[in-house]
Amino acid sequence: MNKLLTILLLIFLFLSCKNDKKSELEFYAENQTSFFDLRNGDWTKNSWIRKPKNLKMVHESFKKFGYDKLERLIFKSDNEFLIQGIYIKQNFENLMDSLELTYNKPEIQTKYYAEFWNRRKAEKNDSIVYEIIQEFNSMKSEKKRLNYENQFVNDTLVDLLKIEFDNENLNSKNAESDFYTLKKYGLHQSAYNLLYERAEYSEMDLDRQKLKQELSKITEYRNAWLIDTEK
Repeated sequence: MNKLLTILLLIFLFLSCKNDKKSELEFYAENQTSFFDLRNGDWTKNSWIRKPKNLKMVHESFKKFGYDKLERLIFKSDNEFLIQGIYIKQNFENLMDSLELTYNKPEIQTKYYAEFWNRRKAEKNDSIVYEIIQEFNSMKSEKKRLNYENQFVNDTLVDLLKIEFDNENLNSKNAESDFYTLKKYGLHQSAYNLLYERAEYSEMDLDRQKLKQELSKITEYRNAWLIDTEK
């Protein structure tokens, strides 16, 4: 009898915890920017990023922010690298050099490079891809920042990159500014994640409850640009 009561009590407590957790879940509005799938989508299936004008925008925005700050997202070893979940069994620097050298030169293209450039031509983005590769390689060889064309820069993307990848001198004042930047762009779930679900902000002196009340709630979860890194 005691065992039965214990089991029933555990079940009751388990169900109570589940219900409490469910009732505590809060979801917040999150605008879907044009480039949103760069964070939450599969790059190999992303049709948006294959359009020349979008590649140009992302490239110029990356140049303004600084490619050097983003290169740490590429996990490299001597003969392979990983970027955004995409694994390629080649040396990164050698690959970039070879892609530049083989553009529009079928006589020196191996199967890999022929297929790569044929796909780009089929997508009608080969010239902008070549421009990006050429400028990236130039930046690496000359070890200097690239000049950017401001008319193509997406300032929203640059601001979001600053929040996530340019926070070495993060303090409470900057953290609150980041919160309001996310809120300004309608990224309320991201702003919530900044308050409660990001390790780099966890020690910041913020009035989290007050700031949270400024966010707009919704009934269903939407993927956030600034993802939850605490789970």
